[in-house]
Amino acid sequence: MKHLLTLILAIFVSYNLMAQYDFEGARIQNGRFELIVKLDMNPGEQNKFIEQYELDSLIARHLFQKDFRFINDSTPWQVVLLSNEKVLISKALSDEKAIMPVLSQFILDEMFRQNQNQQQNLTALCGVNKLSDEAAFKFNNNEYCFFLSGFTSAEKVMLAGSFNNWNTMQTSMQKIDNGWRHCLKLSPGKHTYKYIIDGKWTDDPANNQKENNEHGTKNSIVFVYNYTFNLKGYKTAKKVMVAGSFNNWNPNELPMQSTAEGWKLPMYLRQGTHTYKFIVDDNWILDPENPANQTDESGNINSVLSFGNQINFRLPGFAEAKKVILSGSFNNWNQDEVRLKQTNFGWETNYALAPGLHEYKYIIDGRWIHDPANPYTTGEPPYLNSIIAVKPNHIFSLENHADAIEVIVTGSFNNWRHDGYRMQQRSNGWIFPIHLPPGRYAYKFIIDGEWIVDPDNPYYEKNEHGTDNSVLWIEQE
Repeated sequence: MKHLLTLILAIFVSYNLMAQYDFEGARIQNGRFELIVKLDMNPGEQNKFIEQYELDSLIARHLFQKDFRFINDSTPWQVVLLSNEKVLISKALSDEKAIMPVLSQFILDEMFRQNQNQQQNLTALCGVNKLSDEAAFKFNNNEYCFFLSGFTSAEKVMLAGSFNNWNTMQTSMQKIDNGWRHCLKLSPGKHTYKYIIDGKWTDDPANNQKENNEHGTKNSIVFVYNYTFNLKGYKTAKKVMVAGSFNNWNPNELPMQSTAEGWKLPMYLRQGTHTYKFIVDDNWILDPENPANQTDESGNINSVLSFGNQINFRLPGFAEAKKVILSGSFNNWNQDEVRLKQTNFGWETNYALAPGLHEYKYIIDGRWIHDPANPYTTGEPPYLNSIIAVKPNHIFSLENHADAIEVIVTGSFNNWRHDGYRMQQRSNGWIFPIHLPPGRYAYKFIIDGEWIVDPDNPYYEKNEHGTDNSVLWIEQE
């Protein structure tokens, strides 16, 4: 126990040094337990190091003798030579089962301390880049290139961000004539990052778009584009904007660029269904090239853009109904926007949704009902909402409990609602598919009113009630 407490303290101290590339001691990163080892330790320092980190004496002997091949080939440890004086040894957390129950809360907290807030803030409906130097982030040969101008006297510059789980040692920038450069493949969406210049964390001086982080500093933001709005003609216009449901209809946020044919705006736009209009010198107009449109609750007609995952919503029966509406969290519970078409079996519509968890209901001639064909719901009767997970990236499962009437999963992802997400009963237990942004989550099951941790999850933490919560982390895809 003494050694374990020492280990916890050592890892905690080392995490305060995470802001420097050349950290000392230990840390948890990307699912591995990492140690920086100074090879020039004297025998007394070596013994203290071995005791502090409970390092096997055989491994330690070969390590300090610089017999790295033995360690890599014969043990779960991996060795990376950083310099003539230092090596990085690392071991997968799955190999630390004996100490995981004691260290679980600390490890889970610290594993995501660096990047939890950034990752959970990566979900964005839309975005455009705001660079003072266009070369700072540029597409080239199927890759996106980060360029840091100046700092030519620096010895080393690293790039860390949401795209590499804020790894401080993975992405080294190449020194060129007038700065530093690194190119990599990135998926469409929002990405946050910083530069590490000779151990000092720095936001991008050529990027005007930043956000606060948990350290009291700022991260730079770039968007990888996936869509371009186009408006032909109107060449004499002084200003053309685009506004829509994706930016809360802000008429001053998204200016379009003048081209030889008219106006355009390349940007990132989250998958799903969006309504929008162009604003030409303060005159709001529909997209003349887009025949799809909808009428909102105020009677305004807007252009409609849909791309992504087309979901087929089907409601059997109700042959006598005159109007059936689909309303949900994805369209701010609009009561008139998405109308279903009547078919031989009932009512139906296709609607594009982004990956995520969405709540919805049908409105039948003014009467709200949840989807009778969907077993996943949230809320208390009669105020139930149906839930659909688009591209689920995790499935909560609880085996047995065949006699339970109701099993709910709830957690930090839904503010610990006691009426959380109802699970579906299967032959061997209960399940609930979910899509969660990358990050760390605490959760519990509620079986007919009784709160329990996940018996099949070894990771847990203490809560403010003196009991335990199960812990789940979702990695960046």
